[in-house]
Amino acid sequence: MDIVYRKAVRGDIPAIEKLFMEMLRSVNSCEDAAGYEDRYLNKFFSESDGVIYVSEAEGGVIGYISVELHDSFIYLDDLSVAEKSRGKGIGTKLIEFAERYGRDKSVVTAVLHVEKSNEKAYRLYTRLGYAVTADEGSRYRMAKQLLR
Repeated sequence: MDIVYRKAVRGDIPAIEKLFMEMLRSVNSCEDAAGYEDRYLNKFFSESDGVIYVSEAEGGVIGYISVELHDSFIYLDDLSVAEKSRGKGIGTKLIEFAERYGRDKSVVTAVLHVEKSNEKAYRLYTRLGYAVTADEGSRYRMAKQLLR
């Protein structure tokens, strides 16, 4: 399977929303998860607020990461890979794109949150160099230095 990585375009929004719902159902173990607020994703297409990268295979989006840009850090807002495509390094590659974006914008740190119940994601982030910076009840805040 050939996988292409690229910046998202507005036409990808339905696929991104579907992957977001799949991720919420998986992490929260429920079927009645609420999706994004109306027009929430629009901010990622302005380039001044952040970006979304997608992975695409066989003509469809199979993963994405949304990245918010702040003054001194990027925030990895959401990461989702289709269940059938997990375990193939797609999430790792999307995170690498996000981190490169942060370095290109000269931000020092990448920050994310991970649910404590999402052990696979926690292991992935730890393996990629993220460390817990705060315990926030049901989730951890994690960070990684991008620039020294």
